Amino acid sequence: MAMGRTFALVTVAALSLSTHAAGGAVPRPMPGPMLPGRGRPGRGQKKETPLQRFGQAQAVFTAKLLDVRWGPVANSLPPIYSSTLTLEVAQVFRGPFEPNAKVSLNYSARQMQRPDLPLNGTFILTTKGAAQAIQSIEVSTPALIETARLATALPLGWSMKGDKAVSPWAALGKKAWPAGAKVGDAKLTCTATGRPALFAGAGITLSVAPVPPAKKIKWTNPDGDGQFTLTVTNTTKEKQTVPALLADGNDILWSECLAVICQGKTQPLPKARGIASPPKPAVLAPGQSVSTIVNALTLKGLQWPRGGYRINFQFCLGELSATQSMYYMSRHHDTLRQEANEGK
Repeated sequence: MAMGRTFALVTVAALSLSTHAAGGAVPRPMPGPMLPGRGRPGRGQKKETPLQRFGQAQAVFTAKLLDVRWGPVANSLPPIYSSTLTLEVAQVFRGPFEPNAKVSLNYSARQMQRPDLPLNGTFILTTKGAAQAIQSIEVSTPALIETARLATALPLGWSMKGDKAVSPWAALGKKAWPAGAKVGDAKLTCTATGRPALFAGAGITLSVAPVPPAKKIKWTNPDGDGQFTLTVTNTTKEKQTVPALLADGNDILWSECLAVICQGKTQPLPKARGIASPPKPAVLAPGQSVSTIVNALTLKGLQWPRGGYRINFQFCLGELSATQSMYYMSRHHDTLRQEANEGK
């Protein structure tokens, strides 16, 4: 395979384990049967561009490949090649990695031939998900470096249309952001709303966990009934101002701060209505955490699985994101989704 070719990408979340509330890891249920005319959710989407890929990745960085340890090959068509890559991190555009650090990350590629990964080559990589597994890896070029720099100059979930930045709240128009309101020292603003591109800042983390279901049903709702707890934490020993976490007095405006990426689409939380008066950035005390619960079943415009299948949600706050997958069983979750959208 030519070095300049983009290596095939695969989703590795379906191979992971879920941890039940009682403790201990158990295998997640396999996808349910595919019925005629009922394909997997998200199929048929357009192939993402490097700008989109870098813009939605949890981490974007360049690294030298030091070692490859090949694992078992899944007997599928095309086969799935699994490996563990040892890398020396070089330039970090986004994410938790540090320059010059040596890291070992899992990588899986679904393609006919084993990926060509030359040792000591310099690659640009993206990761996504709690396990920080490699989402994409390709030979680094000046053009890709510039694209990564542009994509990561924006918060996660934002995009570029030509030379203009567009936020997930663009559909709300001018009511999304109070005219003239200033928060932080943002260099870019959303062309549709005037909203500044705000970041969380160093020492702030975002995590997600499923809310345990009221009634656990075997092989039906191992990840709950669509509700997730989002937690923002100040991991430092100093008080921190968090520009991306907006507040109105003592109330955090969660719906105006969090965005969700699912099936390649980005949207704000369904309760987002825009900000009426100039907000202030939340201030977190040393070690302080604040949380909210999001019902993912209220998200719009998604292809919900028929039968049983796993769906991934990437929750975003500024440059931070946390990904959680959910096993969706239509005979159970369809009713809950309808009730959630009817406000029951």
